[in-house]
Amino acid sequence: MNLTEAEIMELRQQANGRAVRADLARRARLILLLAEGLTWSAIRAKLDCNDSYIALWSKRFAADRLAGLFSRLPVASATRSPTALRRVCWRARPSTSPPMVPRTGPRASSLPNLVATFRT
Repeated sequence: MNLTEAEIMELRQQANGRAVRADLARRARLILLLAEGLTWSAIRAKLDCNDSYIALWSKRFAADRLAGLFSRLPVASATRSPTALRRVCWRARPSTSPPMVPRTGPRASSLPNLVATFRT
């Protein structure tokens, strides 16, 4: 796989950056290892991945270059309005509230004594 100098610099930044998402850093490392000429079995051992992972991301990079490394999943916040999300969350709530559990322990048992102290 042939990379330009700009692509190598960008991939190294993504692979070694602390503020980069882990999945994107792993994909950048994959492309850099492929560019170095490592075999798929060596890459599987280094990145702890399988052949389908290597095939998927190498094909996407070959087709779209750096843009191909980003996930193509839709973002939920862009497809639903905040009002619609609130409605979904409200409907997902249980219909009955859980039963109240009486407090136990030292604080609960000393509460009547504390109230009695202040009344006198």
